[in-house]
Amino acid sequence: MAASLRTTIDEARASALPSLTSMPRGSVVLALARIEARQMLRHPAFLFTVAFGLLLIRGAVGMGVGDDPMRNLIWLIGGLAIGSLIGGVITANVAALRARRDHVLELFGSLPSPPEARTAGALAGLVLGLGSASLVIGAIAWIALERIDDTAAEADLFLAVQYVLSVLALGAIGVAVARWIPTVLGGPLVVIAHVFTGVIWIVPWIAPTDSGIGVAWHLIYLLAVIAAFSAAAFLRDRRTIARWIVTASMFALAVVAAVQQTPPGGY
Repeated sequence: MAASLRTTIDEARASALPSLTSMPRGSVVLALARIEARQMLRHPAFLFTVAFGLLLIRGAVGMGVGDDPMRNLIWLIGGLAIGSLIGGVITANVAALRARRDHVLELFGSLPSPPEARTAGALAGLVLGLGSASLVIGAIAWIALERIDDTAAEADLFLAVQYVLSVLALGAIGVAVARWIPTVLGGPLVVIAHVFTGVIWIVPWIAPTDSGIGVAWHLIYLLAVIAAFSAAAFLRDRRTIARWIVTASMFALAVVAAVQQTPPGGY
């Protein structure tokens, strides 16, 4: 009788509580992505860094002094691109920490969606929000560069594509760092590590075609970084053998691509 009672209780629990071992539904991820995309694009961290990039470039080149409006536009777009690259990693990091900062992790634990839904929502919001914004900026920069004789030779599709992928890669790093190191200092530390350790010069995110960089390998490197850090973020939600294998494989591919993309003689 005790055994049958225990079985009845177990069956009641199983029917009352949904299983959290399944992956999140697409509708849930899409709904979260819309929210995260809006939050990222209008977050003060993103707006401030973009404005700072514009002011930095304007002060460095003396905007308003030149007589060529198109060239001035290019410098403004350059500042916008630099600000979005820095702002992307900081904003994505802050977005992935929102639930912890607001102390609602316990409430999320009572929902039928698995913890991967929040991570997937942040990554999808990154693509939907910052990815779309970088796509527009990259397209405008490409068109503007082609209209100037001095820069037309460097204005190729490769330059625009790697900018968009770089924004997504840095954003994925921001999300992964937030999942493993839950502090708002994670995003700024990633930026500092790039600027002050010389990593950005050893393995650049964006490089012109005439630098001799391996175009195919560089694109593979950017895609591998996105996949590796996205997998690392999901690995924090649930550690499985398959996720360990995917994460390690993508990091290994990123290292191989980073070596293979290096031009003969270096950058």
